[in-house]
Amino acid sequence: MSDFTSPWQGYDFSGLSAALSRIQEITRPALEALQNIQSTLQPIVEALEQYKPKVEEIGQVLLHVSRRFSAIEKMGDAQFVFWDYMTEEFVDEIVDSENISKTLREQMLRDRFSKVNRTIDKTLSSPAMQKHKRLYSQSAEAFRDGNSDLAVTGFTSVFDGLLTDISGNPTSRLGPRIDVIKKKLDNDEFLDNDEYAMLTLALTLEKTLDSFSVPSDFKGKEPTGLNRHWIAHGRSTRKKSKIDCVKMINLIYGLLLIVDLESTVSPNFSCINGV
Repeated sequence: MSDFTSPWQGYDFSGLSAALSRIQEITRPALEALQNIQSTLQPIVEALEQYKPKVEEIGQVLLHVSRRFSAIEKMGDAQFVFWDYMTEEFVDEIVDSENISKTLREQMLRDRFSKVNRTIDKTLSSPAMQKHKRLYSQSAEAFRDGNSDLAVTGFTSVFDGLLTDISGNPTSRLGPRIDVIKKKLDNDEFLDNDEYAMLTLALTLEKTLDSFSVPSDFKGKEPTGLNRHWIAHGRSTRKKSKIDCVKMINLIYGLLLIVDLESTVSPNFSCINGV
């Protein structure tokens, strides 16, 4: 036989057993209630799991739309008219940029200004540009030769002439089409690429026109952005850059796009962007 003796040998556990039994009796209703709650919640949990991917998808769409509009706003504030569909990569680059002009300039350098040159060619081929073609061509040559001050002055004169030809508020001509797009947004409907492009054109053009054409006091400091009054009246002394030229190139082409849209039932925005 073993010499081992349990330290609990001879101890009476009957009182402890009775206490445990009472605790079980007391907690049984609570445990049953928890089980009932779990059974009740299970279908809800399963339903939530079923719709979780859809909820996440909607969240991603809302984030996507929010960032897209943020990019559009920043482009307009920078006086950069844009009419193409913005890719996710482009949106991220614009939204995360601390210096839009610098970011856009880097994009143009990577592209070797090929998109800008194609926009110039498209502008020159527009019927609405024929009587302004000579000055526009000379301004484009000045831009390519690095004479940005001369180019911006020439482009501003072309803009004034073109605006006179168009007459009225150019962005108001997109009113009916934009109203349809806004209605879709109000109804939480998705926009296709062309609708996004049209909305981008309208919003960036409107913001650019507002800042470019705002009256300015010549006794004060010259605006940091392009201002037609300072340029046209020979008051501007700020050195112009290539990006300033591209802003004017895009502004003029944006006006031409609106003229073209008036005579187009189903506008095609698969045009080549100017940046």
